[in-house]
Amino acid sequence: TMPGVAEDEAPLNPGNSFGSEPAYPKPIAPKATFCPAYHLGVGFFLIFAALMPTQYLLTSLNGTLGYYSIAVLYFCMAFSGPIVPFGIQYFGGPKTALVVGALTYLIFQVANILIGIPSIPSAVSYVILLPPSALLGVGACLLWTAEGSYAARVSRSVDEYQRSLHLEEDGNSANSLGYVNGVVLLFLQGANLIMNLASSALLTSGASAVTLFIILAAMSGAGWVVCMVLPKAPEYAENRMQLSLRESLWEMMTLHKDRDFLFLMPLILTLGFNQGYLFSTITGDIITPSLGEEWIGYVMATSALVDALGSYLFGYVSDKIGRYPVLAVGFLTNLAPCGVVIAMGVPDKAYVMVFAVAVLLGIADAVWMTVTSAMLAEQFRAPRTTAAFALFTSWRSFTTALMSLLGPFLPLSARTAILAGSVLVAGLTACIPRRRPAVA
Repeated sequence: TMPGVAEDEAPLNPGNSFGSEPAYPKPIAPKATFCPAYHLGVGFFLIFAALMPTQYLLTSLNGTLGYYSIAVLYFCMAFSGPIVPFGIQYFGGPKTALVVGALTYLIFQVANILIGIPSIPSAVSYVILLPPSALLGVGACLLWTAEGSYAARVSRSVDEYQRSLHLEEDGNSANSLGYVNGVVLLFLQGANLIMNLASSALLTSGASAVTLFIILAAMSGAGWVVCMVLPKAPEYAENRMQLSLRESLWEMMTLHKDRDFLFLMPLILTLGFNQGYLFSTITGDIITPSLGEEWIGYVMATSALVDALGSYLFGYVSDKIGRYPVLAVGFLTNLAPCGVVIAMGVPDKAYVMVFAVAVLLGIADAVWMTVTSAMLAEQFRAPRTTAAFALFTSWRSFTTALMSLLGPFLPLSARTAILAGSVLVAGLTACIPRRRPAVA
């Protein structure tokens, strides 16, 4: 190919002679911005503004039914992973899959309204809540897998556009994976912060749980509408590959033999254990016994604040300095609260301890979620991206469900030790030398 001529022999800058340098290089890649990431972030803000308070209140308002609901949700989320890549292909791409997944969140909120009606018998509550919990598990796996695919495509389009502008020097390729994931998680955890404060204030004022869940259902419906008007994800040739269900399942199986995926497995499992601890253990076994259930929203809002800011910060910083220095922060902030809980137990009115544990676990969650997602997208380019994120969602959900299911059966110290052991295994695995990710 001649200098200044594209592969189809058309000048890259028509109207300019080869002897004159154009003032600005014409982009080869289509113009791309981060706007779709912010748009998706708004949708996630509304959806998870409804879900997060619901998850935290399930165990305190419904007791054993709450633990079972969370366990069913995350086990279904785990076991639906193998069919989700085929589902995204069936729906024609990540955008439609996001819409379908968001609808299951709305159905789950409606179920919570129904079980809050005083005239509903306790036995009937199980029938009303558990099937939507299972449906949400499948929908959540679809939603998160589609989010990973969508974010990877947006990041790739922006990176290619920036490289085509010659804004990046040779050997220093643009990389915005951490930033894009951080933006979406910033909105998600921002919703967690605002709605935990709002739900606590509403319940403290004497409002009924039914009133709260009606408000949350309305927000979930608004998030579903936002996903419906989301811009379509950028298309690439490898994204158009059509796999049968059998081929999709085989791709998922072969990933379990992939050395890069096996290196990431301890991080994925630790993320799930940590989220299960945040969703059920800390609310039902630490905050409520020590401070009372009226403090759940305030403590979890504080955790969400550092999680939101950390998601944005750690995503950006890990793009600049690398993933492993940021992972070290996650290891330290996850081990420290485990040591405190095992050593001190749950003293009465331990405000400082409870808030410190929640804050440190929130920082760890920001690191695991943002950095692990970015590493996964780096290691597994299209067409393997969807399968990789489906497995990521499945295994993360499995350990989240397992931690929630163990709630009624294991003491707090045992569950905390399981989380600490997972963090130690992930830390040791991260110290093993591995090859650098290939850049497409």
